[in-house]
Amino acid sequence: MWMSNCLIVVDSNNADRNSLGDIAAAVADLGGVVAADQQGHCIEAAIPSHELPVVKAMDGVSYIRCIFQYFRGMPPRRAA
Repeated sequence: MWMSNCLIVVDSNNADRNSLGDIAAAVADLGGVVAADQQGHCIEAAIPSHELPVVKAMDGVSYIRCIFQYFRGMPPRRAA
């Protein structure tokens, strides 16, 4: 599965009044939040690349910058 490590910038003045914590929780459901910066209004996250349009469509997300993408393979099988 292709993963994207990205920086998500949050606009606190959005119509739905989604907070940084609300958006971070929604992004965590899609993949994982690495860090959230309250003062900078941004979230660093590692999410599946195919979920980027979902994050872009969230009310309150003003910008997404993909820092890098990588392929995360399945873990090696253990010998039985």
